[in-house]
Amino acid sequence: MSKSSYFDRRGFTLIEIVIAVAIVAIFAAALSPMVFRHLEDAKVTRAANETETIATAILGYYKDTGRWPFTNADGPSGNTVDRIVTASTVATGAGTGAGSGAANWGTYGTAKNIGDYLYYNNPDDDSTADGTNASQAGQDWPTTGALAWKGPYVGDYELTDPWGNAYVVNSRYFPGGRYTGSVRHKVLVLSPGPDGKWQTPYSDNTSEEILGDDIGTVVTVR
Repeated sequence: MSKSSYFDRRGFTLIEIVIAVAIVAIFAAALSPMVFRHLEDAKVTRAANETETIATAILGYYKDTGRWPFTNADGPSGNTVDRIVTASTVATGAGTGAGSGAANWGTYGTAKNIGDYLYYNNPDDDSTADGTNASQAGQDWPTTGALAWKGPYVGDYELTDPWGNAYVVNSRYFPGGRYTGSVRHKVLVLSPGPDGKWQTPYSDNTSEEILGDDIGTVVTVR
């Protein structure tokens, strides 16, 4: 074997490998913040789209049944549901700069899973946490004729935002809901956002703007 042929077949030296690894590490360090930022932006966009989808589904439910989702008694009847949630993993804390009663999005009053209204036809209070008792003959909305339930209006019984928390709707403020005050409040589908803390006021009667990194959609109540 010639000397030149021997050197043509040799591998990388340790120094060359170290230099190559260092170059890759430098590129990775430079690109990581950009990648993570885009991933987080994608999550925010997804959450915004899902709040709009839920709001549209609620409007479809109302158009078909003639009732907003706040019932919880046989018939169906009653209006004692204050919040409807999309999963059991509900964020409970208020974040920095939170508005009036922001923590109430996670804790106030009686909550019921939105899947009982939009996924199962079970607007009374007979379902279990996973909706297994959703078929209650004679206690749900009719499925034919006027004011019939035509769901499911959403694809799953439970839905979480990209950070694993439930979306929450302040359903007590729907017309005919539990709220009996004279000030009209906005009805929102809301995620606590990336920090998992609520900043948006729950019962502010002046602006009711979505604050902080909360993500939400107003349900257009006419």
